[in-house]
Amino acid sequence: MSSFPAKFCIVDDDREFVEFLVDYLRARGAEALGWQSAEAFIEADRVSEFEFFIFDLNLGRIDGVDLIALIRAQTNKGILVVSGRMGPDAFNSALAAGADMFVNKPVRFDQIYHAVASVARRTAVEPTNHDRPWVFDPDECKLVSPGGTMVALSPVETRILATLNSAGTAPVQRAQFLDPSFDSTGGHRNLDAAIFRLRRKVEAETGTRPPFRTVHAFGYQLVEKMAVRSQKGSNDA
Repeated sequence: MSSFPAKFCIVDDDREFVEFLVDYLRARGAEALGWQSAEAFIEADRVSEFEFFIFDLNLGRIDGVDLIALIRAQTNKGILVVSGRMGPDAFNSALAAGADMFVNKPVRFDQIYHAVASVARRTAVEPTNHDRPWVFDPDECKLVSPGGTMVALSPVETRILATLNSAGTAPVQRAQFLDPSFDSTGGHRNLDAAIFRLRRKVEAETGTRPPFRTVHAFGYQLVEKMAVRSQKGSNDA
C-alpha cells in the first residue's frame, strides 16, 4: 500500500506493547521507534522524523491529550490513539486535541494496521493552492475548495463555518459556536464531533486540508483565506 507510512513513533507506557508493535510494524516493512513516556519522547526532539504517530492517553505526568496537541502544533502527520481509557470524554478530548482516530484496547495489531491505513489515506492530501481562496456560500450551504471542488454542507456545518468566518483568523472559543443544534448536556462534545466530521468530509471530497484548525483547550480557528458569496448580495473576499 503506497500510502502506508514508512516511519512510526509509538508512545505507550506498556513496554511489552511497544516492543511487540514495533516488531509488527517492522515486519510490515516500516521503521518504528517507541518510547514509554511523553517526556522521553519530547526530550528526544525527533518529531520531524516521523510520518505517523501512535499514542496511548495514560502516559503519566504529561497526558496523552497534551502530547497530541503538542505534536499537532508541529505537524499534520497522522495521529492514532490506542488506549484503554474509555468513555466519550476520552474520545472527544483526543479528537479535539488533533488525533485522527481512536481505537480502544484491547486491540489486535492487524486492527491497528488497518486503522493506520485508513488515516493515511485520508491525510495524504495536498497543500492548499494559496493563489485562490476557499469560497463559502451560506445561503446555498456549500464550500468550494481553491481547486474548484464543491462540498455540500449541513445546516450545522454551515453555522460552524459562518461563526469561524465572522472572527476572521482569530481563534473562536467553543462556547461561541453553541446554539440549539447542540444539546445542553453534550454541547462541546457534539460540536467537536461535528467539526471532526466536517474536517474528514472536506479532506475526502477535495483532497485538501480544510481551512480551519483546532486550538487546543480553546476552540477553532480559520487558517486559510475564505471568500463569502451569498444570494443576498454579499461577496466578501
